[in-house]
Amino acid sequence: MPAKLLKLPTPISEAWDWQLSAACRGTDTTIFYHPDNERGEARAERIRAAKLICDRCPVRAACLNHALETAEPHGTWGGFTEEERKEWRLQKTFRRQLARWPTNQRPTAAQYREDSPTTAHRCILIQPEPRDASLQ
Repeated sequence: MPAKLLKLPTPISEAWDWQLSAACRGTDTTIFYHPDNERGEARAERIRAAKLICDRCPVRAACLNHALETAEPHGTWGGFTEEERKEWRLQKTFRRQLARWPTNQRPTAAQYREDSPTTAHRCILIQPEPRDASLQ
């Protein structure tokens, strides 16, 4: 099966110049990428260390935008882990799909929680629609 290709920006130096100012430049990259089977406290500590570097980075927003635009599947970018970026994309997709539904057909919060296939989806609780005063 062919490997999934990343959608990378064009090879123009202006598109990559932000990396020259990154706080992680010259840092050991193993802080930002987990080794196979890393779990528990070791993983949490590595992620905390990576996020501390990201917190003081002057190009954090550009880094995160790059990871989101290219659907970067690995590592901590712009202070977000791959799991956090995936969750954010799922939330964004769900909100976009929800906006297309007619207001009277949107699921209630209770239906949403019952029908959600994953925990990532459950973290966006739909605000209940205001009740129509004429129905009360």
